[in-house]
Parts: sequence; structure tokens; C-alpha cells
Amino acid sequence: MNESQNKYYVNGKVFKCNLKEPILLDLIQSFLNNNDSSEFNIAVAVNDVLIEKYRWKKKKICVDDKIEIVAPFFGG
Repeated sequence: MNESQNKYYVNGKVFKCNLKEPILLDLIQSFLNNNDSSEFNIAVAVNDVLIEKYRWKKKKICVDDKIEIVAPFFGG
């Protein structure tokens, strides 16, 4: 399968990336690399369903999926 640029909805915005296969872990890593963040202590939901970290590498995603990636932060 050739790499092609796909559009995904991440945190309410369009996120474009090249994925060999539409796997959640690859999308998370690409998103975090573009935002200078780390994979440590984040939570991910696909279409309003929390996806446990051990399932990220097997979870297939579709272009129309709504993906939320959140991390805790200090402040109030």
C-alpha cells in the first residue's frame, strides 16, 4: 500500500498525515510529533469511546473518525 496524505479529525481540527496503515498508534505518534508532546500520560478517544493504551497498536481508524487526544495539565 502506498503512503498517501489523509485527513483525520483530531481534537476538533483537521489533521493531515501520511500513514502506511490507518492504525491509531501511528496517528497518535504523528500528532504528538507535530505538537512537540509525548505519549506519556495521555488519554485517547475515538468517536467518544475511550481506547485503552494497549489497544492503540491494533485499533484501525477511518478518515471520518473523531479522535480526541488529551493530557492532564496544571492550573485552574
